[in-house]
Amino acid sequence: MIWNALPALCRGAGISLALVASSVAAGMLMGVPIGIAHVYAPRPMRAALWVFDRIFRGFPEIVLLFLVFFGLGRLPGVSIPPFAAVVIALGLRSAAYQGQIYRGALEMVDRGQIDAARALGLSMPRTIRHVVIPQAARFSLPSLSNEYSIVLKDTALAFTVGVVDLMSRAKFLAMRSRETLIVYALVAVFYCVLTHAGVAVFRIIERRVAIPGLGQRQRRLLP
Repeated sequence: MIWNALPALCRGAGISLALVASSVAAGMLMGVPIGIAHVYAPRPMRAALWVFDRIFRGFPEIVLLFLVFFGLGRLPGVSIPPFAAVVIALGLRSAAYQGQIYRGALEMVDRGQIDAARALGLSMPRTIRHVVIPQAARFSLPSLSNEYSIVLKDTALAFTVGVVDLMSRAKFLAMRSRETLIVYALVAVFYCVLTHAGVAVFRIIERRVAIPGLGQRQRRLLP
C-alpha cells in the first residue's frame, strides 16, 4: 500500500512546493516595498500599511482563501482558478508578514553606515539600494526560513478549493484504500521532510552569504 501511494503523493508534493514557491515569491514582491515603506515612507503611508498588516495578519488563512475563491472569484466577469486563488491568498498573508521581516532587517542596519553614505554624496534612494538593502537581505534570511515553513503548512488548505496537492492526493488515497492512518501518517512525514529540507537550504544560503562580524552587534541588541 505504502509503495503504491508514493508516486501519487510525490506528484501532490510537487504541486504543494509550486504553491509555496509562488506564494513566497508573491509575498516577497509585495513585502519588500512594504518593508521599505514601513521604515522610510511618510507617516500617512505607514498608517495605511498598518491597516494592511492588521487585516491580512488577522484573518484565518482559510477565511482569506474562501474570500478570494468563493467571493472574488464568483463576481460577474471574474474567474480565479483554484491554484491562483491559493497563491493570492497565501501571497497576501505572506506579504504582510514579510513586510515586518524586512522592516526589522532594515532597522538592523547601522545608522552610521547610512550617514557615511550620505556624506559621500549618495542620495537616499541610492543609499537604500546599495548600502541598506544588501545587508538587510542577509539579516532577513533566518526569518524567511520560518516564513517558508509556515507557508508550506498553509498550503494544506489548498485542497479545499480543488487544488490537487499533497493533501488532496492523500484524501483520495485514504478514501480508496481505507488505510486512513497509514496514508495521513505518510503525509505527515512528507510535510516534515519538506519543512526541514527547506529550512536547511535557507541555512546553507545564510552561511554562504554571511559576512563575518556583520550584524552580530545588531543581533545582540535584539530582544
